[in-house]
Amino acid sequence: MITLFTLTGEGLTVDEEVAPGPLPDNCLWVDVCDPSDEEYAWVQSLYDGELPTVDELDELEYSSRFQIDGEGIRLTSLFPFRQKREAKGLNVSFHLGERYLMSLRDEEIGILRLFRGYLRHQRIRPQTPAEILIALLEMKVEVLADQIEHIYGELERLGRQAMEPDALEETLRDILQQENHNDVVRLSLLDTQRSLRNLARHLPAQLDVHGHGDDVNEILRDIDSLNPHTTFIFEKINFLLDAAIGFTNVAQSKIIKIFSVAAVVFLPPTLIASIYGMNFDVMPELHYQYGYLLAMLLMICSALGTYLFFRWRRWL
Repeated sequence: MITLFTLTGEGLTVDEEVAPGPLPDNCLWVDVCDPSDEEYAWVQSLYDGELPTVDELDELEYSSRFQIDGEGIRLTSLFPFRQKREAKGLNVSFHLGERYLMSLRDEEIGILRLFRGYLRHQRIRPQTPAEILIALLEMKVEVLADQIEHIYGELERLGRQAMEPDALEETLRDILQQENHNDVVRLSLLDTQRSLRNLARHLPAQLDVHGHGDDVNEILRDIDSLNPHTTFIFEKINFLLDAAIGFTNVAQSKIIKIFSVAAVVFLPPTLIASIYGMNFDVMPELHYQYGYLLAMLLMICSALGTYLFFRWRRWL
């Protein structure tokens, strides 16, 4: 699907599901999502060089994620998105030229959908393709900050849930999901930081002319302030994993302790029953009128005495 954002006197106008064809003169952003063969051929015709396909975006090396040629800048940035409860990262390819910005990806993601909504309702008013790219990266960092806050809230809930051994399986699954989410957030932050530094390094004059240099530096400072939070979350997740397993070991130890105490408590009665279960001819107690009651009383008293001894030593 092709979406065009064209600059007019009233701001940006949005044309969705556009058929391949000539671009309007004031087009600032061409957003291509999950293109068909015809749409991809049209996108390829706009550039002299070979563009990566949507299937090749995940296979790009880090050295190929930022390139400058005669047609402008090509960068690939990692964006987080949710697939049901699982957090994933999606690579989006950007081609920044003098006339327009081209974005290429293989599926829809929430950040770009939100950004398009901001543009559609004129909450953001970019005037150049570079402004669109910088504003999008800024929104990406803001969304990542919200996701870090969400992870903090989830870990607080899991901290209380970890003390419930019956919910161990669910707790471990949720903790691992938050660890994966934190990894995606951290990778997205580092990737955005790398992209912005490359922009500031290779295009300082162009950024300063339009006043974007300060915006880039401010976003970089925001990323620097968020990176320690991802490190702290990683450490807290490891602590919660250890705590959840520790509480489970304690619960299992209590169960094993009960079986151990029961075995010791019934050991003396078992000894008494074994003695009077021997097959010897001369066993005077076998002929006592109250021999059976005496044996039962000895077994009960021995078991009770062992139990009271354990209670006195506070082993129970």
